[in-house]
Amino acid sequence: MKKFLAALLVGTATLTASAQTDFRHITFDEALTAAKQENKLVFIDFFTTWCGPCKMMSNKVFPQVEVGNYMNAKFIPLKLDAEKEGLDLSKKYGVTAYPTYVIVNSAGELQAKFSGAMDGEKFVAKLETSLDPDMQPARIKERYVAGERNPKLVNAYAMQFMEARDEANGFKVIDEYFASLNDADRLKDENSFIFTTYTVDLENDRARFMVANRDKFGANTTPAVKKRIADLYHNELNTYFSGYKRKEGLFNADTYAQLKKDFADLGLNDDNKYNSMFNFIEQRNALNDADFMAFCESNYDTLSDRNKEVLIMNLPRLFNLEEAASAKGVSKFIRTRLNTMSPIAIQLAGRTLGNIEK
Repeated sequence: MKKFLAALLVGTATLTASAQTDFRHITFDEALTAAKQENKLVFIDFFTTWCGPCKMMSNKVFPQVEVGNYMNAKFIPLKLDAEKEGLDLSKKYGVTAYPTYVIVNSAGELQAKFSGAMDGEKFVAKLETSLDPDMQPARIKERYVAGERNPKLVNAYAMQFMEARDEANGFKVIDEYFASLNDADRLKDENSFIFTTYTVDLENDRARFMVANRDKFGANTTPAVKKRIADLYHNELNTYFSGYKRKEGLFNADTYAQLKKDFADLGLNDDNKYNSMFNFIEQRNALNDADFMAFCESNYDTLSDRNKEVLIMNLPRLFNLEEAASAKGVSKFIRTRLNTMSPIAIQLAGRTLGNIEK
């Protein structure tokens, strides 16, 4: 993907000085006129003031030099608040989620539309795909049904399902493509999306292949693959730490022991950063509510700030709140720590207290 992005930007980097995305403070009609004069398209970022992903894109993605170079060379960029000055246009172009990006020609005719926050590399790649006539949704489906298979097409077709919230068919496309490849092809950079985008848990053949072959991927792919492996194992450990496995009756001592062994074998805990989580999980499994509350009191500060938030949010899973003593202990535990919590943690604690004390 990095090579793909670099190729996309080669032609534009020489056309404009390195700069962040130059959103113009002009009207939509003025943007259409400018698009005609400059032989460009109009790009509209529909946002709202309360939208977190919108702020992420504005603060971290649009200011990137590579993104700005690409955007400024190809578009007349506009930012419109979908609830204020952009309200009428957002209705015209069917904007229902934020951020949504609308691309029109100089006549105002819709050329492409997509939504969501993403990193700069994926954003530029998504723009290219959205504007490629051969990569429009109907055409993608037509090509796929006709039997065409290549990484770019498979990725785009699966993503169509994912964006439509049809995950079952999206994963089916990926699983069938994965099964059609030999091991050497699975390890190619062009197929890394199978693992880094669509492998979201450890219980599938893609994940098992990725873990088993983690040191065989190419240099361009290995860092992303290893990060995904670390994230997947962290997420799985969280299902134990948060009490989900225990609450749902899914805790299995042998499975947990294997997970802990995997952390050691894969070098994921070489810095001992997961020791506290392991300790909390094992003590919760071994102790009654009263003794585990005493353990939490003594060991809360061994947790990272993020894990403190996770613990606070999930205390109702970890204790039997139908027991008055447990409910009272959890409430006291939270309230005595409110003045040490971050604003986010306080919000989470408030919700937890509301559930306990209502």
